[in-house]
Amino acid sequence: MSSFRGRPRIPEHGIKATLCGGNTIGGYLREREARADGYRHIDTPALVRRLVELNVNTYLYGVWDSPTDWDDLRDEFMPAAQAASIDVIPYIVPPSETTENGRASRPFMTDYEAWAKAIAELSLRYPNLVSWAIDDFEIGDNALLFTPDYMERIKRAQSGINPDLGFYTCAYIGSATNPAFLDKYGPYIDGIIYPYLDGRNENTTITTSLGDCIDEIRSHTEPRGLQLVLLIYTGRFLDAPLPPTEDYVRETVGEGVRLAAEGAIAGVVAYGTQQNGAPAPATDHRAMYGDGRLALFASRKPVTPGQQASGVQEVRVDPRSPRYELSFWFRREFVMDQLKPGDYRLQVAVDDAVVWDFDVVEQPQNLWLQGDAYQGPIDVTPAVAGKETVRLTFRLVATTQTDHAFVDVGVDTIETVGLHVVDPGFEEPHTWQVHSEGSMVATVDIFAADRPARILSALREVFAEDGRP
Repeated sequence: MSSFRGRPRIPEHGIKATLCGGNTIGGYLREREARADGYRHIDTPALVRRLVELNVNTYLYGVWDSPTDWDDLRDEFMPAAQAASIDVIPYIVPPSETTENGRASRPFMTDYEAWAKAIAELSLRYPNLVSWAIDDFEIGDNALLFTPDYMERIKRAQSGINPDLGFYTCAYIGSATNPAFLDKYGPYIDGIIYPYLDGRNENTTITTSLGDCIDEIRSHTEPRGLQLVLLIYTGRFLDAPLPPTEDYVRETVGEGVRLAAEGAIAGVVAYGTQQNGAPAPATDHRAMYGDGRLALFASRKPVTPGQQASGVQEVRVDPRSPRYELSFWFRREFVMDQLKPGDYRLQVAVDDAVVWDFDVVEQPQNLWLQGDAYQGPIDVTPAVAGKETVRLTFRLVATTQTDHAFVDVGVDTIETVGLHVVDPGFEEPHTWQVHSEGSMVATVDIFAADRPARILSALREVFAEDGRP
């Protein structure tokens, strides 16, 4: 077996890039009208202007959405990107993302030797074409094609034309930390593109695990001489319970910029960014009233009994009140065929006393309910009387082992008698303390119609930085 190692050029301070992908909302900037061939082509001038505005130095150009993408890349985008000093990495899809009558990387489809030759030849015309990538080598049946023999043929095809052309694949954390995967493909690739999803918890809400994830992956990639490119979801990830916010983007992409400047990683890619100026989709608005709710959710990853997500507030008690009452509304969504009654319970606790407890799976209604279907307000006088303050907790608790069982519970519109709750409608991000555990996450989910614009602003800011202290 031959060993290849390209020498892809990495910009000073690392790669700062964007990429559009499948089901990206408003990510492709295309011309308004179809050309004579009947297709709406990439609006190269508008796209390049947007990339310059975002302060990126690299664009991962997806060849997938339209049969004209490859010609648009060769004939229009490459020279325009070169004039704007933007490096380009064509991004090709594997067999699992190829459909005969729909999306596919055309014209060569799943002939990756042909892609290697064509991209290498284009890189000789345009030195700013520095690398290329194929998505998901081992998802589904892709590994049946990407054998070591076939990988060697792909790499040999490109190296015979441009030995300095880089070559990457996407690797989620399971593959990125799997010695067998890295040993299988390491001789043929220059690095991996790692999509961050809170480690193995699969969400685009939690940011705090990013550093540990990078450290774990580097312990595998660095001994093998493989580069690591971080990918951050800045638009929706289809299997994440909630879409990313501008704060999430600022923290994660900013950390990627810093790590790239330090040389710890090769760069960072903002994936799925909505760029067309449209507002956030209406389905992102999940509050009952106003824009906010407490979101308690579990992703499709494994959950063990006792894990929970909660929102907590220290609440002042009115000593003059003759009684104490609590009312709230909640709504739940879940994958019914993966859950059974008893798997998850929504609980309300006052200090250490559980004052309300409900099986969220037992009644499969995606409706806002006050308590349960008949209960309404709760008399919490026994748990509150005689106290100056109490700790009010809403929590989602796993009571069994579940896997691949998405559940999302929203809490909103708290009303009380004798209790002074601050922000009862969850309209402020910091009035409630949230606690998450593993793939169970709590957050104050506040809808913003202009969130795409906020995310673009956050990207402009973090990409403008060089990442150095």
